[in-house]
Amino acid sequence: MKHIKSLGLIIVILSIILALVLLRTSNKNLFKQDSLNAIEATENGDNSISLEELKNNNSEFLVVDLSAENIVNSTQFQNSIHIPFETLLNKDSQKILKETKSKIALYSTDISNASKAWVILNQLGYSTVFILENEENEEVLKYKFQPVKSDKLE
Repeated sequence: MKHIKSLGLIIVILSIILALVLLRTSNKNLFKQDSLNAIEATENGDNSISLEELKNNNSEFLVVDLSAENIVNSTQFQNSIHIPFETLLNKDSQKILKETKSKIALYSTDISNASKAWVILNQLGYSTVFILENEENEEVLKYKFQPVKSDKLE
């Protein structure tokens, strides 16, 4: 009789653990993409689109402007919507993004916001999301590198 009670206790504990595991894995907000694929896409530039490519394939893309609600962006795209970065995961925003048949190009004056949004949407299972690159490359040095020569110190 004592063994049956301890066996019943073990079955109850295992059932609770199984229920918790099933709840955790059925969560819709879990990441769906492998992070190595995201890293590879970033390194290869497969996750970005240039302004020129967007102009050539404008009908294929929905441009999502991620600027803040109080900032009106003067750059207008033909097929675009405004979803502030802060509201990207709201139900209304997610509904718009899920219903679109077009590829999604994320635009922000701050490229880091577009990159963060790309990572979030990629991990939520959106496979046709791209970062719209700004025309100027902020990383390019504007001046010629000239090392300091020790023989001409004043």
